[in-house]
Amino acid sequence: MIVSEYVRGLKNNYVRIRELTLPDERKYQYCIMKRGGITGLLPFEIRYIDSDAYMYYDITSRQNLSSLYSKKPLDRMWISSFFSSMKKIRNETVRFLLDPANLIWNPSNIYQDLKTGKFGYLYVPYLNEDNGMNEMMDFLISHVDYSDDELVRCVYSIAEQYKSGGDVYLSDKVYSDVASLKISEEVKEDRVISQDPDDRGSVETQDRSDDLSPGRDMDVVYAQAEKIGNAFKMPDERPLRLKPGSSINAGSDREGSAKKSGGIMDMIRSIRVRDKKIRQDYDFGYGIEPEAAVAEEPGYSDQESDSDSEGTIYVELPLEENTRRLISETGQVFHVINEDSLVIGKKEEEVDLYVGDEGISRMHARIFRNGDDYFLEDLNSTNGTFKNGLRLKPYEQRKLEKGDEIKFAARKLIFT
Repeated sequence: MIVSEYVRGLKNNYVRIRELTLPDERKYQYCIMKRGGITGLLPFEIRYIDSDAYMYYDITSRQNLSSLYSKKPLDRMWISSFFSSMKKIRNETVRFLLDPANLIWNPSNIYQDLKTGKFGYLYVPYLNEDNGMNEMMDFLISHVDYSDDELVRCVYSIAEQYKSGGDVYLSDKVYSDVASLKISEEVKEDRVISQDPDDRGSVETQDRSDDLSPGRDMDVVYAQAEKIGNAFKMPDERPLRLKPGSSINAGSDREGSAKKSGGIMDMIRSIRVRDKKIRQDYDFGYGIEPEAAVAEEPGYSDQESDSDSEGTIYVELPLEENTRRLISETGQVFHVINEDSLVIGKKEEEVDLYVGDEGISRMHARIFRNGDDYFLEDLNSTNGTFKNGLRLKPYEQRKLEKGDEIKFAARKLIFT
C-alpha cells in the first residue's frame, strides 16, 4: 500500500512517497519522470534525506478528491469528465512508454486544479504495490449523486465489471459505458471551463464523446510502444509490458486485489439505506451525521416554595451552549460555528465561509467537529494555516481549544 505524506517547501506544497529501496535513476522510467512535461502527471523529483529516497510531487494550488468532494455528490458531468481524464492519462503514459499500471488511483492522491478543473495524477516508477483502484471504486460508489438513478446504475456497473475484469475492463470498455450517459446542453454550458491554450483546445470538464468512445486499435499501439521501450531497457530491467492483463508489473496480484474486494451488492444496499436517511436529515451530501451526546433536561427546585400549596415548581433551564465562535482581532463575532464541517476560502461555490482576503486560497482550511472536540485542518493552502503561531502542513489536523489563535494567511481569528 502506498503511504504518502504532505510537506511544505518555501513556495510550494508537496506530497512525497518514500522509496523502499534506493532508486537507480539511470533507469528509463525515472529519467522520463524527472524530465517532466507529461500532460496530467504532477511534477516529480527525487530527494535523499538521511540515506532514504523520497519522490516529491508538486501539489501547489490543487485539492485532493477526498477533501474536495467531502460534502457534495459526484454528478454525471463529473463522472464523464473523470473517466475522460482517465483515458487521456493512460494513453499519455503509453505514448511515453510508461506503464499505466503505475498510476496511483486512490482519491486522496488524485488532485484537481480548482481554477481549471483539470486532474493531476501521481506516477510511481516500477510500482510493485496496489495502485489504489479499489479505493477509487469505493469512493465513486460512496459519493455518487443518489438522486440520479441512471448514474447510480452506471457507477455500480463499473464497480462490478472492474471487480471481475480488472485493468482489462478499464483499458477500453469502461469508456463506452460512461459515454452512454446523456448530459443536457444546459449542464454542459454551465460547467465548461476556459480552455488551456497549452492543451490543444481540450477542456477537462467538457463532455467530449470522442474522449470516451473506443478509439484506434490499442493493441497495435501497445505492441509498437513495447518494442521501442524495450530497446532502451538496461540488462537487469524487466521487459516492458503495456497491454492490460499482460503487464509483469501489474501481475496477477493486482487483478486479484480487485477480486478480493467485498461484495459490491452488500455495499450498495448499505449505502442506499444510509443515503436515504441522510437526505431526510440534510439538503446536501452523503456524510454520516456524527453522534452527539444528549444532555438530560435539568430540573430546578425552588426550596422556598416547597411548603406552598402549589407544590414544587420546576423551572426548565437552557442546555449548555455547544456552539463555537470565531472572533476577530477587534473583538467582533466573525462567524458562529453551527456546522459539523466548516470549509473556509474565497471560492464561494465551494466553501461554507467566504473570506475574500488577497492571501486566502480558494479552499484554504477547514474546521470540523469530531465528537465534542473541534479540529483545524489546512487544505493545501498557498499562504498557510496557523494555530497559535505554528504553521500546519498540508492536510494536517490539530485539535482546537478555546482561546486558540487561528491565522489564515494574514487574517487572524480567535476560537472561543
